[in-house]
Amino acid sequence: APRESPFVAFDLSTIEWESPRADPSAADAVQLIHLLGLDGPIAPTLSVGDADLLHRFLRDTRRSTPTHPEERDALAQVYRYLAGCAWMPSHLASEYRLRADTLSPGAAETAESAEGLAEPPVSEVARSPPLPESTPTEAEDSEPLPELPSMDLEPEEEEIPGPGPDPFRPLPVPEPEPPLPLPEPPVPQPQPEPEPEPEEAHVDEAESAEFEAMRNAIEVEKANLEATARSRAEELLTKETFLVERERAVASKEREVEAQSKAVTDRLVALEKDAARRDVLRFLGTVPGMSEAQADVIASAFPDMASLESADAKALTQCQGVTDALARAIRYELVPGEVDEEQVATRLQEEALAFLGEGDYEAALDCYDRLLRDRPEQMSVWFDRAELLVLLGRKEEALESYQRVIDVDRGNRRAWFERANLLFGLDRLPEAVDALKETLRIDPAKSGDIVLKAEQLRRDGHPNEAVVLFQTILDVNPAETRAVLGLGDALLGLGDSDTAETLFTQALGKNPQNAMIVFRKGELLEQKGRWGAAIQYYNRAIALKWNFVSPWLAKAKILLDHGRASEALECFDKVMSFDAEDVEAWAGKARAHAVLGNHEAASDALQRAERLDPENPMVLAARKSMGVSPAVEPEPGPVREVPKQAPRKPEEEPEPEPAGDFHSLLKAFEEIEEEPQSTPASAPTDADFRSFIESIEPDREETQVLLQLAELALEGGDARMALLRYEQAIEQDDRNADAWTGKGVSLQQLERYREGLAAYDRALSLQPGHELATKWRATCLRHLESEESE
Repeated sequence: APRESPFVAFDLSTIEWESPRADPSAADAVQLIHLLGLDGPIAPTLSVGDADLLHRFLRDTRRSTPTHPEERDALAQVYRYLAGCAWMPSHLASEYRLRADTLSPGAAETAESAEGLAEPPVSEVARSPPLPESTPTEAEDSEPLPELPSMDLEPEEEEIPGPGPDPFRPLPVPEPEPPLPLPEPPVPQPQPEPEPEPEEAHVDEAESAEFEAMRNAIEVEKANLEATARSRAEELLTKETFLVERERAVASKEREVEAQSKAVTDRLVALEKDAARRDVLRFLGTVPGMSEAQADVIASAFPDMASLESADAKALTQCQGVTDALARAIRYELVPGEVDEEQVATRLQEEALAFLGEGDYEAALDCYDRLLRDRPEQMSVWFDRAELLVLLGRKEEALESYQRVIDVDRGNRRAWFERANLLFGLDRLPEAVDALKETLRIDPAKSGDIVLKAEQLRRDGHPNEAVVLFQTILDVNPAETRAVLGLGDALLGLGDSDTAETLFTQALGKNPQNAMIVFRKGELLEQKGRWGAAIQYYNRAIALKWNFVSPWLAKAKILLDHGRASEALECFDKVMSFDAEDVEAWAGKARAHAVLGNHEAASDALQRAERLDPENPMVLAARKSMGVSPAVEPEPGPVREVPKQAPRKPEEEPEPEPAGDFHSLLKAFEEIEEEPQSTPASAPTDADFRSFIESIEPDREETQVLLQLAELALEGGDARMALLRYEQAIEQDDRNADAWTGKGVSLQQLERYREGLAAYDRALSLQPGHELATKWRATCLRHLESEESE
C-alpha cells in the first residue's frame, strides 16, 4: 500500500496578530541597579538577563545622556562599578571614574534646585538668577558625552561577551530638553540684570573648555607616566633576568674549574705514588736473589722508600715469599751498619736467655746491660733487666729500670704496676699506693688486681693506705663489689663503724641482690650489738645464696650465744653439709652439743675440730667452754643422766622470754630427749633445699661447673669455699691446669704461699704457657722473697 503522510491546514484569516513585547525600559534598569547595590562593598552576581539589561541601558545612555536624576544616579553607579573592577584597564577605569564624577554634580544640582522650589520664593530672590544658567550648563556638558561611547565600545564588548549592539547610523544628536523647567514660576517678574546672561554663559563655556583641555593634558601626562614606568619595569626585569643567567653561568664555570683542579690533583697524587713505587722497585732490583714476584709483593706492602727503610727484618719476612736471608740482604742494602747491630742484639738476647736457663743471673744481666747501651729504646729489655734484678735481690736498681720506662712512656701500665709491686715489697706504701692509682687511671680494667693489693694492705695492718686505694678503685669503678667490701672492712678496722654502715647501705641500694654485701651489713650490725637485725640480714643473705657458708656460721654463733643451741646446731650441720672440713662448724657443733647435754657428741666434734686446726679461735673457745661447763651451767649435777637434765632447760627458758618465741627450740629438745643419737640427722630442712644441696655435691657435677662455682666464691671473697671447689675439680680431673691455677690463687689469698707455688708449678707442668699461672706464680715468688728477706 502507498505510504500515507498527514497534512495540516489552517485558515490564516482567523489568526489574531499581536505586536511584539516592548523592550525593557530605563526604569527597569534603574530598579535592577538599586537592587544589585553596585556601589556596595560586596561584588554583585549578575545573571545573563541582568547583563543584557545593563548593556541596553548603557547603549541607550550613550545615544543620549539621561536627564532624570534617578537615571543619572544609576548610570553613575554603573560607571563607578566598572572603574572599580580589577580587570578593567587603568585608562578605561579613569575614564569611567571621570564620567561618574561628571554625572554626580548634575544630580546634586538637581536635588538642590528641587529643595529650592520647596522653599518660599521670597528668601531665594537673590539666588534666582543662577537657576536658569544651570540648564544650559547641563546641556552644554552633555554635548561631549555622546562622543565618548567610541572609547567604551570595545571594553564593554570584551568584558561581558554577548550579542553586540546593532550598528546605528551616526545621526545628529538631538539636544535634550531642559530637565528642570520648574524654576521659571518662582522667578519674580522684575529681573534686575537680564543682560549679563550671555556673557556668563560664555564664561562658563570658556571655563568648561579650559577644564576639558586641562583634563586631557592630565590624562596624556598620566598615560605618558604609566608608559614610562612600564618601560622602566620591563627594563629592570630584563636586567634582572640577565644577571640571574650570568650568575648561573659563573657558578657552572666555577664548578667546572674546581672539578678540573681536583682531577689534576688526583692525577698528580697518583703519579707521585707511582713514582715512589718505581723507586722501591728500582731499589729492590739491585738486591741479590730478588725475583719479580717478591719485589711486587714488597712494593705493595711498602709503597715508598721511607716505609721500606723503617721496616725491620721481621716485618719483611711477613711478606709472601720473603725468606730470612732475603730480608737480611734487603736490610743490608738499606742500612749495612744496622744489620750488624741487629745481629749483635739478637745474639745478646739469645746469650741472656741461655744464662738464665743455667741460673747464671749475673752473666744474663751483663748481656742485658750491653744490649741497652747499644739500643736503649727497647722497652722490653728494660723489663727483662728489672725482673732479673728482682731475682738478684737488687730491688732499688729494678725500680730505676721501671722508672726509665716511665720516663719514656708515662702511659705504660705494666711499668707502673710492677713498680708498685716492688714498692710494696720495700714497705714504701705511700709511693706504692700512688703507683697503683696511676695504673688504675691508665687502665681501669686493672681494678681487679689492684683490689687484691688493697686487701693485702688491709690484712697486713695498713688500713689507712687500704682505704685510700679502695676509694680510688670505687671512684673509677663503683660497681666493684670486692672494693666495697674491702673498704668497709678497712673502715671497721679503723673503728669507723658508722661510715662502714653507710657504705654498705649505699652499696645495697645500688645492688640489693648481692649476698656478700648483705652478709657484711649483718656482721656490722652484730658488732654494734643489734643481733636481731643481724640475723635478719643473715637470713636475707642465705635466701640470696643458699650455700653461702659465712651467714650460716654467723647465725649459728648468735643463736648459740643467746641460748638457742638446737637452732644453732641445725645451722652448724647445714654448714658441714656444704663443707665437711669446716673447723668453725665442728667447734660450734661441739659447743652446741655441750649446751644440750650431749657430751659424747660434743667430745667427738671437738676432737674433729682439733684435728683440722687446733689453734683456731673457735676451737679454743669450744675447749674453754666445755672445760668450765660444770661451773658455768646451772645444772652441773649428774652429767651421765641426760634425759633427767634435758627437761629442766625448757622449763627455765620461758622466764626471760615468752614460751611461744622458743617453740622450735622446745621441739628440738624434745627430739633430743627421745632420740639423743639422731640429733645430727635432724638438721636437713625442706626437700627443695636438700635437693639443691645435693645438686652441688662434687660427685654430681662436672669439672667446669665446679670451676665456675669456685670462681664465683673467689669473686665473692670466700677463698676457703673456692679452695674446696678447686680441690673437688682436681679430684675429678687432676690434669686440669685451670683448676690447679685456681687452687694456687685461693691458697695465695689465704697467705699459704708455698702451697700456692706448688699448685702453680703443677699447672705450668700441665700447660707450660698458662698465662694466669705464670703471672700469679711471679707474685707468689715475690711474697716468698719478701718473707725470707724479713
